[in-house]
Amino acid sequence: MKTDDVVLIQSTLAGNEAAFANLVSKYKRQLHAYTYRKIGDFHIAEDITQETFLEVYQNLGKLRNPTKFSKWIFAIANYLCVAWFRKNSSMSELLRKSHTINTETDPYSRYVALENERDTAVAQRELVKKLLSKLKESDHQLITLHYFYSCTFA
Repeated sequence: MKTDDVVLIQSTLAGNEAAFANLVSKYKRQLHAYTYRKIGDFHIAEDITQETFLEVYQNLGKLRNPTKFSKWIFAIANYLCVAWFRKNSSMSELLRKSHTINTETDPYSRYVALENERDTAVAQRELVKKLLSKLKESDHQLITLHYFYSCTFA
């Protein structure tokens, strides 16, 4: 939420390092995913993400409109990705040619896939609980016994 960011930015500028730590924890996954998509290498994306947070911390006082913090931080990350490509043009060409995302071998893609599966399972579980609660008690028990305890009825 933008107002939360504004409060955290003001606290950081006032010297509260914990406020900046909150900003980092709020944006680190999104920012790493963004840099990973741009660069294609998990570890280089981690480095660029850390460098982005360092730039943000050092230049936070220059941010004119704190409500635009998320756009600003991603613009910095984008700039650092472009700078990395310029500096490592031969390396980036190799990455582009050889990089294909494979969820079976790529650790970040596997992590994201597992997170998505877990979120889906939690949502499905909540939906089943909600729907079961709307049934009559006898129907609720029948379904629970059949599907969760493998009971059969004659």
